[in-house]
Amino acid sequence: MPIDPITWTIIIGSFLAGATVGYFWDELRAWATRVIGYLLARINRAIEVTSDAIVYLVREGKRYYKKVEMFSRNIYTKVTSLLSDKKEIYQGDIPEDLNKQLEYKSKLELGRAST
Repeated sequence: MPIDPITWTIIIGSFLAGATVGYFWDELRAWATRVIGYLLARINRAIEVTSDAIVYLVREGKRYYKKVEMFSRNIYTKVTSLLSDKKEIYQGDIPEDLNKQLEYKSKLELGRAST
């Protein structure tokens, strides 16, 4: 049974592709190794360490917020930045003892500001 031209094209193309990959295999492997090295170097430059988080309960007008702050430092460039996030807390979610303390301190600040 004779083999049609399409099958011969596939066989010859596969052989040539295999020979080409085999011929350039060392170059492909060296290139892939270099690229992975570059990527890892980029990733390592982005490594940062963080401080412990500092949590505040903040009052602005009649609204209360919980605020979290932490410092972040790049281990290679030594650049430090402050990261923070703030979320509103509803009055009913604040424990009663903390609410009394906040009200007392607010009155003290209002008294101090009026003088």
